[in-house]
Amino acid sequence: MKVKILTFPRSIVAKVISYALFIQKGIIVYYDSPEMDVKVFDLIRDVKESTGMMLDYHEAYQLFMGVKMAEKTEGDLAEVGSYRGGSAKIICEAKGEKPLYVFDTFDEGLPKPSLVDDLSSYSFLEMYQEGMYATPFENIKKILARYPNVHIYKGLFPNTAEPIKNKKFAFVNLDVDLYESTLNCLQFFYPKLNKGAVLISHDYTYIPGVRKAFDEFFEDKPGSVGKLFGSQCMIKKL
Repeated sequence: MKVKILTFPRSIVAKVISYALFIQKGIIVYYDSPEMDVKVFDLIRDVKESTGMMLDYHEAYQLFMGVKMAEKTEGDLAEVGSYRGGSAKIICEAKGEKPLYVFDTFDEGLPKPSLVDDLSSYSFLEMYQEGMYATPFENIKKILARYPNVHIYKGLFPNTAEPIKNKKFAFVNLDVDLYESTLNCLQFFYPKLNKGAVLISHDYTYIPGVRKAFDEFFEDKPGSVGKLFGSQCMIKKL
């Protein structure tokens, strides 16, 4: 089904239309640059159709705008957990010439969840078992081949992080699903974020292990973890 996209100013009428569109699997956009927003949502639709990207439209939009928010911040970009490459493609469309480092286990899929992840109460438990979300490494290379300055590494992060151990970052996207993987990423990247850098993570509001890793890690850090629309969260380095 083709997704309907309309743009409106914020108003009671717009909220009513928004609810009606939601029922009909549509999307309403409340931003100040309708022409730009429609182009971004067209891009997202094309990426979803071509790669099977699992981010919803609002999550993908927030990812795109997160990259743009960090545009003037010094540093490179990274993504850990790329699955079929859709989110990395969104980042590539927004990043310009900045280097992007992409990490995933690819053919191996998810590592084994730990007891901390406690997925037993979730009806989608089968989505987070060892080996889930495996995807051919060669497919990702083809999807991202036309973009400049993209470096792709296969394996469990941070075992594959040697090439970026001395890098500083302006933007990081995490989609690793599990407690230990999320905590490892935060421990690795947070000290490497420049002031003003943006970090976004998927599954913060849905997956208990991901939220636990964020809440523990940022308990003694300045600033706070901000919830975004959908399942994402964001932090901006102070």
